[in-house]
Amino acid sequence: MRTRVQVYVENDVAMAFDHGSAAWSFEVDVWGRCGQGPDEAKALGDLNSQLGKDADLVVAERVRGDERAFHRDHRPATDAERRATLAVLADSRRDVMALVRACPDAVLDWDDPHRALPSYASWRTVRQVAWHIVDTESRYYLPMIGLGYREPAGDLLAELELSAAHVRKAVETMPADLVRTTNGATWTSVKLLRRLAWHERGELAVMRAQARRAAKAPSTSLRRR
Repeated sequence: MRTRVQVYVENDVAMAFDHGSAAWSFEVDVWGRCGQGPDEAKALGDLNSQLGKDADLVVAERVRGDERAFHRDHRPATDAERRATLAVLADSRRDVMALVRACPDAVLDWDDPHRALPSYASWRTVRQVAWHIVDTESRYYLPMIGLGYREPAGDLLAELELSAAHVRKAVETMPADLVRTTNGATWTSVKLLRRLAWHERGELAVMRAQARRAAKAPSTSLRRR
């Protein structure tokens, strides 16, 4: 029997594409899952493939433009949403750190000449993506909702540990009903949780794929000898 899943769609956003679409699920069992594409139909298809369900996706709400918030984001964050976020973050940070430790410098710093990125993105290597993860959570997401900015550590592995602890404490202690609008961008407690649960997990998939390609590249193979 097919199930109906409510989804929430952002159009004309700069995420995987410069002016693409993103489709989100707010269900706790798939918390932080987001489908993306150059248009709404492709984003919904991507989300459906991630959910792993025989589901009919029903668009409950749409917003247009970068850094908006859904009406659904304005509900107070639940304990279940916090727990789901913390669980995703713990798993993804463990795996990111393991990947960084396992990769030689030649793989960490390999720049795929065929990789296409949106115009605003500059993180091209595995090492740069790892820094992008911590920069995003500790120096973008948390400051946008008023939870402070932390200076980076000099070492990547140390920063991955320190940033994870900083974010975990913020998630555990922040009020459930934060709302902050700055320069047209609106952030809420729920929006922070879903973005945290989405971001590192998605970037980890990118890092793993990049590392596999790097390991096969002639330039990195030569440098490892």
